[in-house]
Amino acid sequence: RKRNASRLEFNRMKTIVFRTLGGKGIGYGHFYRCLSLAKGITFLEKHVNIIFIINEELIELIENTSFNYIVSNKLNEDLNIIGNMDIDLFILDSYLGSNEYLRKIKRKTKLMLMDDNNDIYDSTIADILYNGNIYAQNLNYLHVKDQIQLLGSKYLIMKEEYWVNKQDEYTSKEGVLVTTGGTDKYGVITRIIDTIKHLDIKINVVIGPGFNDDYIKEIDDKKPENVDLIYKPISLKDYINLSKIVITAGGSTVYEVLSQKSIPIVFSIADNQDLLCAILNRMGIEYIGKYPNIDYTKLKPLLKRVYSDDVDREAELNNLVTGEGTLLVAQEIIGLLDK
Repeated sequence: RKRNASRLEFNRMKTIVFRTLGGKGIGYGHFYRCLSLAKGITFLEKHVNIIFIINEELIELIENTSFNYIVSNKLNEDLNIIGNMDIDLFILDSYLGSNEYLRKIKRKTKLMLMDDNNDIYDSTIADILYNGNIYAQNLNYLHVKDQIQLLGSKYLIMKEEYWVNKQDEYTSKEGVLVTTGGTDKYGVITRIIDTIKHLDIKINVVIGPGFNDDYIKEIDDKKPENVDLIYKPISLKDYINLSKIVITAGGSTVYEVLSQKSIPIVFSIADNQDLLCAILNRMGIEYIGKYPNIDYTKLKPLLKRVYSDDVDREAELNNLVTGEGTLLVAQEIIGLLDK
């Protein structure tokens, strides 16, 4: 089949493979980050062939997109999958690989590593090293000749509704939004509802795609009249933007909250959230602890104080997230493919 490239530099259609895993046990953050970047790449360069390699639990989510995909639950099958493929870039976003896995992929094609804490892989293996967290430049990544390093919140990959940023000009923010991300395997949502349900505040609770039916029923049965459930939303942006306070796990949602100038109260439910929570806490954001030691008793006094105060947050926080990172990363990838 004849393929016409939109760039003169492309003498054939380039192929990028995204490899990620997600689901009720792992969560969905890695997948959504990859999906946002894939959309950013195709937004800037239509004639790039993108293929996802995903596990079975992600099929339902990727079927709602235009991207081609291959299903494989095990990373050790990847070399066989891509063996006969003509690939220009392989992007890994998973904590479940190994340095040997990275080296084998690198012998086949150029490699981009999506990292968060510089604690799992030898980051020098990758051709492109990505970490969009605010603390990325403090993680002592080694400088590698010719490696492209995309570090810090300037490069933060966000969903497409945030690309042009910015906070929509709603007239006021009211109420509290509660989210644990795509899953809630520790039952944090029910504990938060029990703690704050008697406050005279409107509360919206996000039911993620990984919540099982029994748990959703338990939440629904227990919720009082001032609590509304938001079932598996495609985007949180409008809900965040309309909320004065967002109680959230310390993952990517925190950055979405900051981009909309709402006030986060954070907790940790995974080791890879600890560092972000600690950094944000030092910057003045309230932190209520890590599961199983989340201090729910802090919530009522915190909400009363924050909700009644006219909070004047630091300019550093207000300017932390621009929403432009996805397209900046996409530009770097396209530049590498052009070479």
